[in-house]
Amino acid sequence: MKNIELLNICYKFFNQYISANLMIEMLDELEVADKDFKDFLKALKEKEKTVPNKEDELVKAKKKNVQDLIDKFRNVDIEDELLGKHINGLKKELQKEYDCYDRWFALVDFINENSYFNKCFDSLTKEELLDFITQYIKAPFPPQLSQEEFDSLVKVGTNIDDRESLWRLAFNYEHYDIDLNKIADYFVQVKDAYYITELISAVRDRVDIDSMIDKIKDKKLIDELKERKDIIKDIITEDQFNRLFN
Repeated sequence: MKNIELLNICYKFFNQYISANLMIEMLDELEVADKDFKDFLKALKEKEKTVPNKEDELVKAKKKNVQDLIDKFRNVDIEDELLGKHINGLKKELQKEYDCYDRWFALVDFINENSYFNKCFDSLTKEELLDFITQYIKAPFPPQLSQEEFDSLVKVGTNIDDRESLWRLAFNYEHYDIDLNKIADYFVQVKDAYYITELISAVRDRVDIDSMIDKIKDKKLIDELKERKDIIKDIITEDQFNRLFN
């Protein structure tokens, strides 16, 4: 359990959801007695001290994005309690610490090369790894996987019919050199109009839509897809649309 907690904390840092300082604070709170963990954390703290933080272009861009959102919401001509809470949340976001690129890259590189971290990662079962990756939708930096490793996770997801995790898995690896068509084939096989639509909406350029259409023979599935045709028509070509429904 502590292995997964450690990996989750580091994963949040890798994807820039938390700062280096917050990552170290959260790792400290794990209170793991294992000597290897203590050595890892000590080395990480020492490495963190050697990499100064500065307001580089990455930090400026992040702060600008948050400020632009605050300004946009302030210009909304309505009084709404939820909107006010959202603006206050963005103000807190603006005040938090951001890591410059050099600091982030140096610490990510250090962690990825650490033997203890890699031992924790390698200890995950396929089921744990699938859950670990799909806890977020479209994380900027998912774990590096080979096609074989990716396909093994697809097999885990299909064996337990976890369609949401399969969709998230595809979305997380949209911009990587990974073939996603086994997930597309599965959604057609189980005749799930909702997830077929969600998949092609999310990763339309990464799945073979022509092949999917050729495999869709079930009248009930086609009727269910027709109920979503207003969404589908904006995703596929006119020719594909006509082949699917005619």
